[in-house]
Amino acid sequence: MERSRNVRDAVAANVRALRAVRGLSLGELASASGTGKATLSRIEAGQANPTVETLFALADALGVPFGALTADRAAAVQHVRAADLPAVGGGVEARVLTQVPGGALVEALEIAFGAGQVRSSQPHPPGVVEHLILARGRLRAGPTAATVEMETGDVLRFAADVPHEYAALGGEPAGAMLLMAYPWPAAVIR
Repeated sequence: MERSRNVRDAVAANVRALRAVRGLSLGELASASGTGKATLSRIEAGQANPTVETLFALADALGVPFGALTADRAAAVQHVRAADLPAVGGGVEARVLTQVPGGALVEALEIAFGAGQVRSSQPHPPGVVEHLILARGRLRAGPTAATVEMETGDVLRFAADVPHEYAALGGEPAGAMLLMAYPWPAAVIR
């Protein structure tokens, strides 16, 4: 419960701050992200547990990486225990493992795909590339028009500025590491 509250509080603060920095009204961000205005208001007030899909829609509308919404602002040295990494659920569960600043931003996420779950994603901003490393199970993934079937250990890289999807295969869950490479500098998320 504590971890869920920490994620909710971080998301609330980050969405509010990023919306203000971009000069967007609540209604403008709700419209741009396809999120209901009342839902967005509850997210910013720390009263909602948004899904992975909602957070990706908000991140895309704000022009920031997913982790910019879930991460606490880090000190110069930060040790985060695996149990304390922010996790967000929905069609899949995602945990932002780290962000790698320095020029373009790369974010590492751990993704869990439930058995029988299909995750369809809208296009991310132009230039975003996903690097998917399948750690366990089997997965169908990639651009909607060109998905591939992956086995444990396979790596898939694709331009994520087109509709794309993921689905665990064989009636079993799957797990992966996802590196999201953004074309803009990390300083943009502050």
